[in-house]
Amino acid sequence: MASSSFTSHLGLCNWAATDRPKRADFVSDNNIIDNTVGTHIADTTKHLTAAEKEKALTPYTAMIYAGTGADNRAVTTAFQPKFVIVYKKNAPLIGNENGTSIINSAATVYAHGGSAGVSLTSTGFTVRQQATAENGMRYSLNEEGEQYCAVVFR
Repeated sequence: MASSSFTSHLGLCNWAATDRPKRADFVSDNNIIDNTVGTHIADTTKHLTAAEKEKALTPYTAMIYAGTGADNRAVTTAFQPKFVIVYKKNAPLIGNENGTSIINSAATVYAHGGSAGVSLTSTGFTVRQQATAENGMRYSLNEEGEQYCAVVFR
């Protein structure tokens, strides 16, 4: 005799002492468990996808790059950034040189913009370097030989 009763949640065999288990009962129970657990694990409304888990565990990265002196320089990241803060090491965020404001820091946010000296790309961000001032300001986010820090958020 197969199982005379079943569990209330998954309907697995709940044998009484007088029952005689059959192989088909075990196969059926294993299939029920496998299907139930497999469906639950694959449910992305209840569980994070691999990309979502990575974003939750590492929401940002901090990096350093060396300035090349180029007017515009692309900096590549391992993901498409949503928010970036860039600043020159060992320098004020905004300096002054003979009445010109030297912009040593910038920030930008995906779809909202930000400082004029930095912009987001699909593979990282671009920084700006100026040799001469415009409107009393000069961007210094890629000065040759200088080091810059960037905090890049997913």
